[in-house]
Amino acid sequence: MNANVISPEQRLFVGVIVNAAQEAAGSVVTRDRPEKASAARDDARSWFADGGEDFAAVCELAGLEPKEVQSRVLAYLRRVEQDPNARAKVKRTNMPPRHRDVSIPNVARHAGVSPTTVSNVIHDRPNVTPVTRARVIAAIEATGYRHNVH
Repeated sequence: MNANVISPEQRLFVGVIVNAAQEAAGSVVTRDRPEKASAARDDARSWFADGGEDFAAVCELAGLEPKEVQSRVLAYLRRVEQDPNARAKVKRTNMPPRHRDVSIPNVARHAGVSPTTVSNVIHDRPNVTPVTRARVIAAIEATGYRHNVH
C-alpha cells in the first residue's frame, strides 16, 4: 500500500481542515446569509489560532501534525491579509458541479495549488507533501472532479 494514500475517514477530516481554512481566509461566499460570513470567518480563525483540543483531535484524525497545520494555515492567513487576491473565492451551493464541467485548473484554483500539482496527486507521484496532497484530494472531492482515464 502506498504511504501517501489516506483513508476515507482521514479525507473527511482533511476536508474539515481545508474548509475551515477557506472560511478563515474569507474565501467562502454564502448566498443565503452573508451576515453570518463574518462570524464564521472569525470562528474559523480562532479555531486555528487557539489550537485547542478539538483542533488537535481533528488534525490527528486527518493524520496530520496539529502544530504544522496550525503554522501553515496561520502563514496562509497572514499572506491573505497582505494580499486579498492570494485566495480563491469558493461558492457554496446546494448542488455539486457536474464532473464534466470541472477541469484540473478548476481543482487547482479550489485547492490553491498549480494544475501540475493536481496532476501529480492524480497520478500518485511522490513529489507532493502530505498536507498539499490532502488539500488537493479535498478539492477533488469538493468539486466533483473525475479523472478521464481514456
